[in-house]
Amino acid sequence: MLAADFTAAIAENTRLYQGKLESCDARAAEASSDELALEQKISGLLRQVAALQLDQNDGVAAEVERELAFRADEEQALRAELQAVNSEIANHVAAIRQRGAEIREAALRPGAHLDMAQALQAAREAYQRAEQAHEALLAMNAELEAEIGAKLARYDSDELYVFLREAGYGTAAYRRDGDEAAKDAWMAGLCNFDANRRNEHILLAMRQALPVRAERGAQALAEARDALDRLSFAPPPPTIAERIAQAVAPLEAAVGQADERVRRVRASLADYAARRDARYLRAQELQAAGLKAMPVTDLIAQARATPSPEDDRLVLEIVNLQDKLAASRRDYERALAARAHAEADAQRAEALEDDLRRGGFIGTRELDYRDGLDLPQLIARYMNGELSAGAVTRELQQYARELRPKFRYGETDWGAGPR
Repeated sequence: MLAADFTAAIAENTRLYQGKLESCDARAAEASSDELALEQKISGLLRQVAALQLDQNDGVAAEVERELAFRADEEQALRAELQAVNSEIANHVAAIRQRGAEIREAALRPGAHLDMAQALQAAREAYQRAEQAHEALLAMNAELEAEIGAKLARYDSDELYVFLREAGYGTAAYRRDGDEAAKDAWMAGLCNFDANRRNEHILLAMRQALPVRAERGAQALAEARDALDRLSFAPPPPTIAERIAQAVAPLEAAVGQADERVRRVRASLADYAARRDARYLRAQELQAAGLKAMPVTDLIAQARATPSPEDDRLVLEIVNLQDKLAASRRDYERALAARAHAEADAQRAEALEDDLRRGGFIGTRELDYRDGLDLPQLIARYMNGELSAGAVTRELQQYARELRPKFRYGETDWGAGPR
């Protein structure tokens, strides 16, 4: 037997047992799928029976009753919320109508609106008045400045007056006394110092006030100009509809939010009406779980005790499916057992192939096997557990020979003698 044929035979043996394992996997998966499908059918029928019992309030456990009581409270709360939100929407709508009516009424009153052209003309006239007043003020300031300057110049030309003013006469800064003070008093009488000093102070204060007056006039003129510009470039006043829309915008936004709440509450109430709300489904699951845990005889008795024949039919169908489920579970257990044997055989076949590959019996062109090697029987004895991998190797060593020996005759890899 050539080494290639030997290698192919060993690989075919490994594939054979791997195929058996795959077949067992498929059988186990099919049995598991059948079992799951039956369990789902039974669960669906149990939920139907539970729904009938919930409707008739027959055989309902205390935990289920509490769940249904919570459900009733939640549904009542939703209905109260719906009523409150509808009332809130009605109030907002009434406020919108009232606000619109008030704006229309105010807009239609006589003199409620000043014509835009009239307002613009009034602003122009106000600006012209402010401009004329400012120009008159500037002219008056110029005259006053000239008059004040001329009067102040006369005081500066009086030598006696200037002397006493610079000496601080009549103030706390004055330091002269005795004859000098008497002399200064005589000169003050000659130049009428007290009256002139008072008048000079008045003129100086008037000079300081002139720029302030001019600045106020300029500010009044600028304000009049701003008012005229605002009217000249201002957009047209809003219409009644625009004013109403602006006034009721917050109310309309509140109505939109309330409408969204109404939609959510109505959707929840629809779930309660269709019995697809979380509380009902929970109660149904609890009731179905209780039915599932009951012995078959008790389940049948409970169904017969109810006036509806529908649950009797459902329970009978459940009993038949439970029998099928028990048979399916037995099939699945047998499939698992067969798979375990197939997995062990596949692992044994793979171990043999790996061991032969490590020993150099597979994947080489330097060996063949003499006649007399019954490979199928050798593999069968190994797979049946009669031989170990080492025993198979020793058996093969008796038939294997090198095509191109690397050692002297009689000194082979396996220590065999002359052949």
